Amino acid sequence: MGIIALHLATNGTLGFHTDELYYLACGRHPALGYVDFPPVVPLLGRLETGLLGVSPWTLRLLPSLLGGFLVALSGAYVRRLGGSLRLQGIALLTAIAAPYLLGANWVFQTVTFDQVTWMVSLYWFLCLVIDRRPRYWIYIGITLGIGLEVKYTIVGLIAGIAIAVLLTPWLRVQLRTKYPWLAVAIALLIWAPNLVWQVVEGFPSVAYIANHRGSGGGAVVYLIQFVAYLFFILPLWLAGMISLFRSRLLRSVGIACAVPLLVFLFVGKSYYAAGTVPIALAQGLMAISRIERPKLRSGLQLAVVIANVLEFVVFFQLLVPITPPNRIHAASLDVKNEVFADSVGWDDVANQVTAIYGNLPPSERTNTAIISAYYGVPGALDVYGNPNALPPVVSPQLSYFYWLPRDLTATDALMVDYQPSQVAWMCTSPKLITHLTVPYDVLGLEQGAPVTFCHLKAPIPKIWAQLRNFS
Repeated sequence: MGIIALHLATNGTLGFHTDELYYLACGRHPALGYVDFPPVVPLLGRLETGLLGVSPWTLRLLPSLLGGFLVALSGAYVRRLGGSLRLQGIALLTAIAAPYLLGANWVFQTVTFDQVTWMVSLYWFLCLVIDRRPRYWIYIGITLGIGLEVKYTIVGLIAGIAIAVLLTPWLRVQLRTKYPWLAVAIALLIWAPNLVWQVVEGFPSVAYIANHRGSGGGAVVYLIQFVAYLFFILPLWLAGMISLFRSRLLRSVGIACAVPLLVFLFVGKSYYAAGTVPIALAQGLMAISRIERPKLRSGLQLAVVIANVLEFVVFFQLLVPITPPNRIHAASLDVKNEVFADSVGWDDVANQVTAIYGNLPPSERTNTAIISAYYGVPGALDVYGNPNALPPVVSPQLSYFYWLPRDLTATDALMVDYQPSQVAWMCTSPKLITHLTVPYDVLGLEQGAPVTFCHLKAPIPKIWAQLRNFS
């Protein structure tokens, strides 16, 4: 498919993103769970790079392929609703141009895999609503269970489907049969390993989620962002949502889509429920197809095509990595797209930290560890650093917190992303050595990051809990 070819042609333009370095690090520390997500995505990253090698392009291959699958699935929605080949083609075009797919599926993050589980779950739910065959309950249970091992945001969709079942008479009657409960049991069984990990570790993901409440900017920001990435096709989405709720047959699907949108309006980010959008757009196309006046019907279908083309053109440079790193800042793309900004220069950052450590006097270097406030620096040193030229590199952020070597006996530390005033409680006379730079003046996460040398007042394991950062 064309969208896969587009991603494969551009995926190597930029380097690793900060989060990609983190997923790779998590994959090197296999576990049943991590502080901020379940285990499936980092383990897939480890499998993929283990087979194909460690590079941005190879890591991004799977998201690109899944991005093509999501485009095809958008057409499958229309087909399942009874739409013509023409309408299916328009649905494919709509998915190709969709910013929430176009901008997410070139980089290796949980977002792509989350979108897959949301959209597949909604497809099975649509099949259940239309055909009413019990086997679709099982498919829903399997997909939602996998979703719980991918990203916890799928709880929003689970809530939507559950409320839709309770509010729909014929679905509510199904609760007297074994199939919905089998679906629940299957989903819980698939999620059980991660749930056990949460219990054993004291539910660290709950602390992480609590720290992120409100981080989306609030309801107003949520609505602005949601409207922005649907701007050109917002009328089609509204028509689809209205049509779903007006249809006695499909109202439950509309409820399943509306609930997570409302939930994340108050406790999440605008893209969390993006997986509900394609099925509403599909129903919007079906609503247009039922207009009796041929000229109006054809005109509206043409308008949808034109809107998609405009959307693709407007968002293309902003969302697809076609701009080389040395032009990111000049084009202001580092300000407009954080993913671009934090996908530049990690090899250079790793070299700088290595050089700073290497320039320490031998008497200090022998007993020095590197502590980074954020996971990007240790992730970059894992990929680009020379282990023979580096001391232990640790971070108290998220899952890195658990990977502190038990035998760490360093008496000094290079503190990356810490100002002297921030570490005076744990250091004797902390001294600012330098600041890191990101190439090409790109405003990435480590641009201007302070590096402080610290004579530790206590061994790192004793103060580690006070440095913990689950946000």
